Amino acid sequence: MKKINCITNTRIKPKLLREQKTEALLVFIRTTLEQVKYQQNYIKLGSQKDRDYIQSVLQELLENLQKYVVNSSYLQNLVDNSHTNKQLSLILITEMPLLTYYSVLSKVMRVKLQNGSPWMPELLVISLLSEWIIEEGKSTHLYPFLENIDYLHLIEIYDKTKQKEKFENKKTVMNMYKLATILIQKLKSSSYKIQSPSKKRKG
Repeated sequence: MKKINCITNTRIKPKLLREQKTEALLVFIRTTLEQVKYQQNYIKLGSQKDRDYIQSVLQELLENLQKYVVNSSYLQNLVDNSHTNKQLSLILITEMPLLTYYSVLSKVMRVKLQNGSPWMPELLVISLLSEWIIEEGKSTHLYPFLENIDYLHLIEIYDKTKQKEKFENKKTVMNMYKLATILIQKLKSSSYKIQSPSKKRKG
């Protein structure tokens, strides 16, 4: 059987559909953080002290995500190989809600962030978590490490830095806030129906 990467024994796999939306967001965030060093056209703002602080917070976040959450490569491997392996096809069925919600986020990124557009992945990650956890009030009980991050302080750093930046950089900051809001709204409104002989559940 072809090896499926990116699974750990410590993975937290939610049972409820609404919790799987949080998982999908974390898969998206893990994948984004893992790919930062390979990305081009991303902007770094602020003092070295601020950047070091933000980097340390996000590095700790990434380490936790790599321990408890799969990344997009795992989902892609399932999709690519499930048609030739019955066991993988059964696994894919259990992962369909996660795959559905993650695909919603990926589609928005492809549409809203064109190749070559300046962006700030760190700020996008912080904004996504801030909106989901603080503004939307989503539970973090499955992922307690998310409660250790001071999202408001991180946002404040960017807001203060933005005031000293040139127009184009200010515009990029605002675009990241807007993109995060669009992603969260699309995730909120997305649904997955589980078929059963007696009922359908919608998340």
